[in-house]
Amino acid sequence: MIDTDKIVKIYDEGNKLIGKGQLLSLNSGVIKVKGSDLPILSSKTKVIIEIYSEFTGISRYYCQIRIASNNQLNAHVVKMYPVFERRKSLKVRTDLSYNIESLYRDDEDITKNFPNMKINLLNLSIGGMLISTNYKLCINDIITFKFQYESYILLKAKVIRIDKVYDNNTKELSYCNYGCMFEDMPSYSEEIITKYLYKRQLELYKDK
Repeated sequence: MIDTDKIVKIYDEGNKLIGKGQLLSLNSGVIKVKGSDLPILSSKTKVIIEIYSEFTGISRYYCQIRIASNNQLNAHVVKMYPVFERRKSLKVRTDLSYNIESLYRDDEDITKNFPNMKINLLNLSIGGMLISTNYKLCINDIITFKFQYESYILLKAKVIRIDKVYDNNTKELSYCNYGCMFEDMPSYSEEIITKYLYKRQLELYKDK
């Protein structure tokens, strides 16, 4: 049975993408891939195979082809590279927008001074996010907002960095993005964020 949750990408030794498929099996150091338009390669050809797992991240293998046809490829694993995009380091681009629930500055609730404040999540990780907003923020500002995925969870984040973006021609400040770190996140909320991150990563990975 094909593991349809595990997408496979095949690269040549120059890291050029040469094929895509789905993982059939990975046993005893042999990767088997199913597909409909796999590269037809000679035996002993060296390739790099990436396997995307929703739960563990992206595993990368340096392999030697055993058999390669249009619809199945078998390769012997020569070396496994470190898994990347694990849970704690996974960061993805997003296009989400939320209205804030509260804004605190110097321990004072100033939410009422920022009506209809909205944040745009540019990227998201389990530890924080990069946002833009329709108001200026300051270092150490604390915002809360309701993140939606499977259910609503209230997230709290502190502004720890301001990225200023300048116009290439006028050299004037165009806008600011804000790097934020999550605070006081319970394990339940962490699990929700993790599920979203891997779902989003899978969407982006499929589109490559």
